Amino acid sequence: MKTNVKLPLLIALSAVIFMFSSCTKEKTSIPASQQSSLTSEDALQAGEIVAAVVTPGTYTVLRFIDTGEDQTAQFNGYTFEFQADGDLIARRNGQVFNGRWRLNSAQTRMTISISGTAALNDLDDDNWRVNRLTNLRISLSKPGPDRVVFVMQ
Repeated sequence: MKTNVKLPLLIALSAVIFMFSSCTKEKTSIPASQQSSLTSEDALQAGEIVAAVVTPGTYTVLRFIDTGEDQTAQFNGYTFEFQADGDLIARRNGQVFNGRWRLNSAQTRMTISISGTAALNDLDDDNWRVNRLTNLRISLSKPGPDRVVFVMQ
């Protein structure tokens, strides 16, 4: 009778030991495929916190790389108002350009639909990959060297 009681207890104890010994406390990290696209512009700055969605507000373009060339200057004087309802309003020298922005359900892709000037046409795309969203910044890239970073004013 003693053997019958010890056997289930021994099996249960072995299972518990196995479960605890198979768990590790490894630190997880960003996959290498995503790390390669992150730049110093994606590093968190003072006062920034990672956000799940775009923080509504008025932004300017900190950096715009088109086909590997820095084309940031073409956005001098522009402001971009990202509204919570998906409206996007660009302003420059008293002109107003209306558009839309949208994140996919996984919040890994952003569509920007806006036109009216050559600069805005360069932003108009449905395949921007979200590199990082914070309370102060929107960092996007496309396959290849294209990149845009918006910063809150």
